[in-house]
Amino acid sequence: MATDCLSEGVNLQESFDAVIHYDLAWNPTRHEQREGRVDRFGQRTDTVKALTLYGADNPVDDIVLKVLLRKHERIRRATGISVPVPQQAESAMQAVFEQLILNVETPSFEQEGLFEREQLPAAEQLELAWESSAEREKASRSLYAQNRIKKEDVAAEVAEILAALGTGEEVREFTRRALGALRGAPADRKQGGFTAHTDALPQGLRDAVTAALGSRHPSPVVFHDAPSAPRGEAALTRTDPVVAAIARFVLDTALDEKFPAWQRPARRCGVVRTSAVRRPTTMLLVRHRFQLSLPTRDGDVRTQLAEDARVVAFHGRAEAPQWLPDEEALALLEARATGNSDPGFATDHIASILAALDTGLMDELRLRSNAAAKELEASHHRVRTAARARLAGLKAVPQGDPDVLGVFLYRPAATIQLGADA
Repeated sequence: MATDCLSEGVNLQESFDAVIHYDLAWNPTRHEQREGRVDRFGQRTDTVKALTLYGADNPVDDIVLKVLLRKHERIRRATGISVPVPQQAESAMQAVFEQLILNVETPSFEQEGLFEREQLPAAEQLELAWESSAEREKASRSLYAQNRIKKEDVAAEVAEILAALGTGEEVREFTRRALGALRGAPADRKQGGFTAHTDALPQGLRDAVTAALGSRHPSPVVFHDAPSAPRGEAALTRTDPVVAAIARFVLDTALDEKFPAWQRPARRCGVVRTSAVRRPTTMLLVRHRFQLSLPTRDGDVRTQLAEDARVVAFHGRAEAPQWLPDEEALALLEARATGNSDPGFATDHIASILAALDTGLMDELRLRSNAAAKELEASHHRVRTAARARLAGLKAVPQGDPDVLGVFLYRPAATIQLGADA
């Protein structure tokens, strides 16, 4: 039980699934604000119940319930959203209630308007202000609505964004494999998802998990396949703070050789024996940077930095690479090791690839950076054209040479020949 101090800024969806209003607010929007603390993203119950207590013989409650709430609902249905009672009409509302309570013994609430306007001039001011606010809201929604954009016009952009974000299964696999490598001992749950222990995790990651879940979080930590999770547990989504902490730890340790080997499940370089390739194949993880110039509505141009990480791959030696299509390069991310490589052999081959980055390989990466800049500019051009936004000044330009974040050499798995030719 609380006053309206809980009507905004407090999330209660993880602990409650019902709201009881023990008073009727004169502004109906307050009821929705209260219910919004419980009925919001992360609520695991399909239906949130709201119960309002009021006095059946209380004329003030009768006014609020039958008139204000009814009109509020009518405006909400007409505009599709809730329009609060205008702030500038609060004095008028006060006058309305005072006149009704003091001068009208048996008010009638079934008329078309809010109140009898010939009897209550203040009520007319309130109704006109409320209707005017609703009309402004409808005009605003029409002005900024994107109904002019057809989904087929931006389908390519949506598909590209979804591919970059990855699927829920990919997030689940990454999180589980990372925790397994970091001694989290993940175990499947019958209800879906899995659990992981934090006691044996590296200190830095353990502190990050505690900061995200609280010092009293349950152990083991439960990871849910659903897009939301109760307090003290984690959801297998990219935006979950625990998943983000794991990803950040894996990336940071990959860049810092001072960490113990077992705390570095990811590396920037590697040589992999695998049955996924039939000839030596090199994959590069490359980050491109662009200066993006975006026209604004006031005629100005706003600049910002954009980044794009991509994988590229080639067959053969680094001095004479045979570049693969993007689809084949991405497929290498699914390759699994089927054998070990000699450390000295691996070091020599990676060194030769790194040496070639300053020559022919970087020339090719610069060309790809220019091509990516044109793709980015074309993407913005398509979306802005569909939205009828300004195009003058739109431009994407590569910023410096691309960064090579990872180098991975895939070699065919060793085979054993049997028979006379062995």
